[in-house]
Formats: sequence, C-alpha cells, structure tokens
Amino acid sequence: MQTTQNTPVTLCACASRTFIPKEKVAELAAALKNAGCNVAIEADLCKKAVESPAAMAAIAGGTVLACHPRAVASLFAWLGLEAKRIENMREQSRDELLSQFGLSFSAEKDAAEKAAFLKKIEEFPVESGTDAWFPVLDKARCVDCGKCHDFCLFGVYTIENKQVKVAQPHKCKNNCPACARMCPSRAIIFSKYEKSPINGGTAEEETFTPEEMDKMYRARLQMRLQQRRASVSLLKKDGE
Repeated sequence: MQTTQNTPVTLCACASRTFIPKEKVAELAAALKNAGCNVAIEADLCKKAVESPAAMAAIAGGTVLACHPRAVASLFAWLGLEAKRIENMREQSRDELLSQFGLSFSAEKDAAEKAAFLKKIEEFPVESGTDAWFPVLDKARCVDCGKCHDFCLFGVYTIENKQVKVAQPHKCKNNCPACARMCPSRAIIFSKYEKSPINGGTAEEETFTPEEMDKMYRARLQMRLQQRRASVSLLKKDGE
C-alpha cells in the first residue's frame, strides 16, 4: 500500500516499556513524515484509551503502528471503534514496515526528522510499575464464560447482560496477567506482556494445560472466598 499526501499515521512509543526500540519508532516516523504523511507519536495508546477515549476515534481513522494487531484492534473495539489499518511494530522490522508504504529509510535525508522525533520520544515520562496495564478482550474469541470475572481479585471485570466487560481498567494490578493465563479461549490480551499469545501475538510462547488452568482457577476462587470472609469480618467489627 503506497502512501498518499497527508495520510494520518499514529505511532505508539509505549514509552514505559522497552519492546519497541525508540530509534526504530523515530526512523519510521521520520521516513513517513518526509513522504508527506501526517505523523503523530503517542507515548502510550493504552493510556490514551483510558484517559482520552474520544481522541481515539480520530486515530482509528488513520494508520496505527503499534504492537500486535489483535491487541491493538481489541483496544479500539473496547471503545466501540474499529481501526482502519494496523501495522505491527513489535514484530516487523523498520524496512519491512516502510515497504508496506512503498518507502525506505534514508540515513541522510531523514536524519533531521529522526533526531527531532527521537528527542520527543525520550522526553516522554517513563512510568515504571504504574503505566497503563490492563486487559482487553478479543470478542472474536471470548465466549463470556465469566471465569475472568470470578478469578479477578481487583474488580476489573463486570458482567452486563451476560457479557463480560473490562469496566475498571485502573484497578488492574500492574504486570499481573493471571486472568489471561486461565482464560479457556485465550481471549484476554495484555499488550505489554512479554510473551505470546497473552500479548496478542500468534506464537505459542506460553501455554498451560487444562489441568493447570483449572488448578489456578480453583486457587484464585479460594483466595476470593478468603477475601470476602475478611471483608465480612471487618464489617462486623466496625458495626460492633
């Protein structure tokens, strides 16, 4: 697919993580801008989705360069949006990505723009341990079994009209992908996780047997039961 003048392109730097190199993002942005694209770099699209969901509609109308397409598509779908075009910066090389636009990177021609974009990326705040970590659901896979709702200790999920929803993303515990590990249909995605398929990738880098998932599920239900008993005990104590 060739570029056209003023094509809107948004790149996600995922500034608080390291799986997409800063130089790669800057070089892609530079080549695209010099080709006439309307380029914007976001510090973190996951954070943007939570804090400025209305702004995501305009982004969805253009091309998005971010992580695994299944993860990005599910993020937009969570907001009731459909991204027009998604390219995978997490797996594809700079040259592979630019070839999708009929472009290539020039160290000489694109140097100034690269430096400017790199400076911007390096100025993004790094929120170690507090960045936007939360699940999204791949509704093409989700069967609304409710196990994630039962499993989660933090109230991230709700069930409305027999459908599971991510209702309280800010309550998710950073770097905890436990609910995704026991999802029977592998519908839960944490885009910032390092291994596929939990991060939305297609590779089978981390798998669990049905027996292991059942064991995790039962152990977490026991923890929830203990949690509820403790809450009831506190309420009784306060009411004395």
